[in-house]
Amino acid sequence: MTTPAQNAAVPASEYTQHIARHAMFVRGKGGERLELRLANLSGLRLKSFDLSQAVLFACNLSNADLENCAFREADLSNSLFISANLRNCDLTRAKLRGARFYKSDLQDAMLDDTDLRVGAVAIKKGEAGEVITREYLSDMSFCNLEEASLEGALLKGVKMVGANLRNADLSNADLSGATLQGAVLLGATLIGVKVEGTDLTGAAFTINDQTRAIFQDHPAFQEHMKNQAEVEKIAMSHEDWVASRGQSGTRADFTGRSLKGIDLRGRELSAVSFKKADLTGAKLSHAKLAAADFTGAKLHYTDLAGADLRGANFTDAEALHATLEAADLTSLKLAHGGKLPVRVQGAVFELTNFGSATLDDQGLVGATLKKCT
Repeated sequence: MTTPAQNAAVPASEYTQHIARHAMFVRGKGGERLELRLANLSGLRLKSFDLSQAVLFACNLSNADLENCAFREADLSNSLFISANLRNCDLTRAKLRGARFYKSDLQDAMLDDTDLRVGAVAIKKGEAGEVITREYLSDMSFCNLEEASLEGALLKGVKMVGANLRNADLSNADLSGATLQGAVLLGATLIGVKVEGTDLTGAAFTINDQTRAIFQDHPAFQEHMKNQAEVEKIAMSHEDWVASRGQSGTRADFTGRSLKGIDLRGRELSAVSFKKADLTGAKLSHAKLAAADFTGAKLHYTDLAGADLRGANFTDAEALHATLEAADLTSLKLAHGGKLPVRVQGAVFELTNFGSATLDDQGLVGATLKKCT
């Protein structure tokens, strides 16, 4: 098929016709393979289509809605998927070299045996037509890969800063030389994974026999275990402080602290200070957090489902892919009269789940909501 002009948006009628012919090709009933290069498909809505074996080279699919689509053995090299919806997509054995998925949602996606190593694009420059090869690192930074399958994936050198890999399957994946700074690896299957030269600074791990065997000599893992033990001790003292009404124990103060991946589900944490704390990947579901202070806190992939957040302060907090489903975000009635409202001025909630959350009449006025549900 004719290659669209660089950066030109493809008319809906045009790509629909070609996709229909590609569907026939996939089924072995004639048709024609879909081949696009340098096409602007940003914002494309194409749910549940089969684009297996298609060629979408260096295309722009940013902000596209591609949920449930199949890209098995497709060539998506050097393409852009910035903030795209790729939930439940089948990308098995796809060529993804140099692809950039920054802030994309790949929950439950299948990326088994995909190739996400460095990609390259040949560019002609000048009147003489000199060919220059430019290399691109694959980037999955701040992507939601929860429950995704990356078994046997080639992730060598890939950038995955702040990626959520909670409960993902990374069996036999090659992460050698990859950058996983601040990544969430809680519950991930890591059998046979290669992590030689992998940057895991600030990553959150599940502490079990598997992770001890794989990461036992890695400074980032050792630091995580030490931090988890310290946080647990502080939380226990705080619970004693609450139960004794301040007669024993000590009120917890986690101001500015890294709390990545901590597990404090169902704990009594009322009036705790989390000011400017990093709660990336933290498990706080059903915790008692009345009047807790999250001012300026980082709440990426934080689980606050069912939490008691009455009167909590989220001023200037930043949440990405957080869960506040069924949380109580109403005002807190004070013992001596009056109410302490939930404060959200300046807070940014992006791709955050508020399903069935309880809110006061003012709701989340003052906060910025981006693609929240």
